[in-house]
Amino acid sequence: MNASRIVATVAGAVLACAAARAVEIADMRGFEALFGRYAPAGDCSRLPRVAVDGAGITFETGAGTEKAAQFEYAASFAGPSYEGIGHWFFPFRNANGYPVILNFNADERPGVLTIQPHDEGWAGGPKLGAKYQPLVAASPYNRCK
Repeated sequence: MNASRIVATVAGAVLACAAARAVEIADMRGFEALFGRYAPAGDCSRLPRVAVDGAGITFETGAGTEKAAQFEYAASFAGPSYEGIGHWFFPFRNANGYPVILNFNADERPGVLTIQPHDEGWAGGPKLGAKYQPLVAASPYNRCK
């Protein structure tokens, strides 16, 4: 790869990052199409489970239940020209940033939710917190049947 191509690639990546915007939201009103319960393979008898309603997102694991009521919606996570059905959220914040990211309608598939490490759990970075590990390990989730 020649130097000018490398510079162009890096410049494009920087511009894409600069264009990405997250917005703090206090509830899930306006995202009614995402409402429902999600579980591994769409089987809501299994844990962990994720429930989405107008008030927010609730996570249920074997360790208990936690409701995220204020979080970040990554409005342009896929880039400024993205027109697909995916929606990205950062439901938790800690000293490392946003430990996990949620992608609703992942891979353009309605009713599919993925939970992946973001600011934790990557090679060379901070370890993924124990409370997030079961959520990531069970991903992907499907809307319950």
